[in-house]
Amino acid sequence: MVRRRTILLALTALAGCAAPAPTPPAPPPPRRAQPVTLPERVRQEAWLTRFWAELTPAQKRRVLGRLRRGEPPAARSEAEAAPVWDALGLPERNALVFGTGLPRTGG
Repeated sequence: MVRRRTILLALTALAGCAAPAPTPPAPPPPRRAQPVTLPERVRQEAWLTRFWAELTPAQKRRVLGRLRRGEPPAARSEAEAAPVWDALGLPERNALVFGTGLPRTGG
């Protein structure tokens, strides 16, 4: 009886080691992100359509930071940023916040 158990245990151990575990399939290659169109962006980020006074403090900081990065800076304070933001169209706001920034003014 002991001999049978020993043989069964040995066979069970060998059976578990005999077949290698199947390898998981390789992940698919990453897809290139398609550029987001302006209508899609407005659906995702509806705050782009709001006036400066309607933005949250975090959104104001984000916009002000982008306005400060321009060469020359388009605004240095919230008081300067409000009229700049309110005068921008949706394509310019999208470029400012998510793209290359505002185009340089000739001068």
